[in-house]
Amino acid sequence: MPLSLSNALIVMSTLVMIQDAPRRVVPGDHPETKAIYREVKEGEERVEGQLQRIVCPPGKPVTFVVKTKEKVMTYTAARLDAVDYIAHNPNFRGPVSCGGYTPSEHVYVTSKKVNGTTRPVAIEFLPR
Repeated sequence: MPLSLSNALIVMSTLVMIQDAPRRVVPGDHPETKAIYREVKEGEERVEGQLQRIVCPPGKPVTFVVKTKEKVMTYTAARLDAVDYIAHNPNFRGPVSCGGYTPSEHVYVTSKKVNGTTRPVAIEFLPR
């Protein structure tokens, strides 16, 4: 027996609601939070370190100072907004601004060589 138009709409609405139903939380269960980090693209490299300072001289490029396990590295960007910032740390409070970070922020810095200079592409603020 064919469905009437109104019955067909009810069935379709029900199917849409079932697909978009929120996931249930099981009482007493401990849900897991998992960070999804930015994919490193071709020609890029990622380092892990502590963001210590962002230096922003007027009218000049911005410099990010990051201490890795091996050494202190600097990355230069044309402007502060030329870099993508991603916060995986729920306690991180933006916006990103110039100056020192005390305590330093645990970060991934993804960079790319451009005309012989290492340019930051993204800075990801990691959970502590």
